[in-house]
Amino acid sequence: MAMRTMFVHQSKDTIFTTLLLVCFISLLCLLSLQNTVQSSNKQKEDLSVDALSWKHFNHRVKERHFAETFFAPSEEKTEIRHTVHPTVKRDNCTMVDHIVFVKTHKTASTTLASILQRFGFTRNLTFTLGKRGHILSSVNLFQRSMIPALPQKSKLFDKPLNGYHLLTNHVRYNRPEMDAVVRNAKYITIIREPAAHFESTFGYFEMAKRLKLTNHSNPIEVFMKNPSKFLAKKFYMWQRAKNGQLYDLGLEHQVHNDLYHVQYKIRQLDSEFDLVLLSEYFDESLILLKKLMCWSFDDILYVSNGIRSSSHRYDLNDQLRARIRKWNSADVMMYNHFNKTLWRKIKEYGDGFKSDLAEFRFRERAAMQKCIDEQRLNRSDRREEKFVLKRNVTGSIFCENILRGDIQYTKLIRNFMQSQGLHPTSPPIKDNVPRQKASRSILKNPPQNNANILPKKVNKTNGHN
Repeated sequence: MAMRTMFVHQSKDTIFTTLLLVCFISLLCLLSLQNTVQSSNKQKEDLSVDALSWKHFNHRVKERHFAETFFAPSEEKTEIRHTVHPTVKRDNCTMVDHIVFVKTHKTASTTLASILQRFGFTRNLTFTLGKRGHILSSVNLFQRSMIPALPQKSKLFDKPLNGYHLLTNHVRYNRPEMDAVVRNAKYITIIREPAAHFESTFGYFEMAKRLKLTNHSNPIEVFMKNPSKFLAKKFYMWQRAKNGQLYDLGLEHQVHNDLYHVQYKIRQLDSEFDLVLLSEYFDESLILLKKLMCWSFDDILYVSNGIRSSSHRYDLNDQLRARIRKWNSADVMMYNHFNKTLWRKIKEYGDGFKSDLAEFRFRERAAMQKCIDEQRLNRSDRREEKFVLKRNVTGSIFCENILRGDIQYTKLIRNFMQSQGLHPTSPPIKDNVPRQKASRSILKNPPQNNANILPKKVNKTNGHN
C-alpha cells in the first residue's frame, strides 16, 4: 500500500513537471513568433520606402553597377582608345559610326560636338579635319577641298577606307559635298529658341563692343531700334545677327525675307536630317540621339562646355523678345517646325521614354558628382566660365574624356590621325564621286506653285558602308 501511494505521488510530480516544461517551451515559441512578425513588418516597411523612393528603377543596383563599371580603382590603367573600332550590335539595331553633325553657333553645339568626338576618339574613328584649328569655316559652305585626302589603306583598319566616319567641326551645311566625304551617314544638328539664341550670339561675340554700343545699359535694345542699319556695317560675325541658325544650315541672307524660300528650306532640312536636337530640351534630344545611333547611355554623358559670364548677358523683356523674334522670323519658323517634330518623335518613342530619361539623368548626376568640382570654375576666357575636375580625380581617363571640349578633342584627334598616316597634308580629295556645285539654297528656277513642295528625298541608311 505504501509503495502504491509513493508511485502515485511520483506520477503526479512528473506530470506537473512536464506541464511546466510544455508551458515554458510554448512561451518561447510565442516570443520567437512575435520577433519574426516584427522583423517581417519592418522589412515590408523598408521595401515600401524603397519602392516609394525609387519608383522608376532600382537606383541602388544601378548606382553600384555604374560605380563598378566606370569608377573602379583600375580605371586609370585602361587604354584611352580601343585597338580597332568595333561594330557593336545591340537589341535589334547596329551602332552607327558614320555621322555628319552640322555645328550651329551658340546652341549648345560645342557640348554636343564633344559627345560625338569622344565617341569617335575612343573608337579610333576618322574625322574630317582641316590642316589646322577646330573650325573648317564660319562663312563658307562645306567643300571637300577644305580637308586633306584620306588614304585608301591604313594599318589601323582591315578594310579599305571609303570616306571619313565623322564631321563635327564648324562649317555651313552643303549636303552634296558632305555626302562625298562621309558616306551613308546619319545627319544631325541642333537649334535654339531664336530670341535666346540672338541674345547669346550678341553677347558672346561682343557685338556691342564692335558696334560701339557699350555705353548703353542694354545694347540689344538699341540695336533692335534699327537693326538693318547696324547689320549693314558688316561687323565681325554679322551673318549671325539675323537668322543665324538658318544661315549655318545653308540659307543665304538675300532670301531670308522670301517666305517661299524659307519654307522650302525648312522642308528640305526636314527631309534630309535624321534628327534636329533642341538645346532647350537637351537631355530629351539626347535620348532620341541614343536610340537613333544605337548607342549606350554612357555614350551620351556630358559636361557643359561653357557657361556664359554674367558680363556678357542681357535682360530681355517680353516686348524686346517679340521684336527679336520678328527680326529673326525665318529662324522662328524653323524652330517651331522642329519643336513639333521633336515632340512627335518623343511620342513615337513610346512608354519607355520617361524611364530612359530618368536613368540617363541619374547617370549624368553620378558622373558630375564623381568628376566635377562645382565650387571652382575656369574663368580664363572673359566670355564664359568652364567646369574643372576635382583634384582627387586628376588623371582619371573617364573624367578627362567627359570634360574635354571640342578644341582639345580636335587636337588629339588630328595628332592621332597623323600618327596613323590618316591625316596627310596632300592635295584635295580626288575620287569617283561626281563634283557638284555647292548648293546655296537659292533656286534659280523655283516651281511656281509652292504647295506641298518637297525636295528630292535623300535615302537614309543605317550609317554603315
